Amino acid sequence: MEIPPGLIDTAAVLRTGVTTDAIHRSFKAGQLVRIRRGFYVRTEDWLQARPSQRFAWTTTAIARSVKGAELCGQTAAVASGLPTLGTPPCVELATDLPGRSGVRKSPLLVLGGDGTAQEVRKTRSYSLRYRLVPRFEPVRHGEFLCSGLIRTTVDVLGSAKLDQALVLADGAARRLVTDGILGPGGSLFSVSGMAAGIAALPSAAARSRAEMVAALASPLSESVGESYSRAVFVLLGFEQPVLQHVFSDRAGFIGRSDFWWPRQRVVGEFDGKGKYVQDGLRGGYTAEEAVYREKLREDRIRALGHGFVRWRWADLTDPSRLRWKLLAAGLRPGSEVPLPEGQRLVRESEL
Repeated sequence: MEIPPGLIDTAAVLRTGVTTDAIHRSFKAGQLVRIRRGFYVRTEDWLQARPSQRFAWTTTAIARSVKGAELCGQTAAVASGLPTLGTPPCVELATDLPGRSGVRKSPLLVLGGDGTAQEVRKTRSYSLRYRLVPRFEPVRHGEFLCSGLIRTTVDVLGSAKLDQALVLADGAARRLVTDGILGPGGSLFSVSGMAAGIAALPSAAARSRAEMVAALASPLSESVGESYSRAVFVLLGFEQPVLQHVFSDRAGFIGRSDFWWPRQRVVGEFDGKGKYVQDGLRGGYTAEEAVYREKLREDRIRALGHGFVRWRWADLTDPSRLRWKLLAAGLRPGSEVPLPEGQRLVRESEL
């Protein structure tokens, strides 16, 4: 996890021999937001920052101020570079002391009663949660001590919502393939420690959730949006598609599809905005050329006699819209993966 510039650490300032009087004056004037005692960000910076930046500042402030802090759960995932669906709801630290577990309210504070101060108070702040987990050997990522990949994955699979868990599980599978630990078509259950970790989860419900997501996980999902889509397919009752299927016609190679339902002959594509606007994802083409080439690719696949459907983030956060699009393309429900009792997907307001 990269720490965005702008975090003011008073202990670090004092170590340079400079006093913190100016910092305290700015805080009293409402020009600084205090994330945690001794840690500040300019009020303007806090308001303009993305949620991921605010989460990174908050996590850094907690990790630096809590002696022996060890990150776990989705916080460890973010710090170690694993994908998550949105920012976690709180900063999670591991503890093996039952009396210490629980949530501490966020101490985020900005002084003043003007409109700017009111806007700061409306932004999401991140509380600190101590999670009771078995002791583990922490792994260092930058300045953060985190639970390892397997421990982090097991924790999230047993506690998070389906879509959050599958995003993390697919990302963990990709990391394990890159590290040479998992084969491209391998199962998370084959990874040393995964099955034992899931079996040791504290409740039958947690074990059931984790087992289902571990069985679904695939390194072939190439983005958060693709993993999120697969979770919505479960919610809507559609069977899981083949991932990254290669299509060809008489002219040769057409391309790989995000999703392919061979029994119903339907191709699906998740169209994240980055595919068309980010230079690194356009293969050297302009945005206009990328859109045109994508249209030609779709036409060639349709000419093979397949249904074709595209969707965006807005369709995932309102699954009824995605359901309508899938049905219109010729896909019919028929999932073999039951949704665990009590599971639901992340709402758009939670991302």
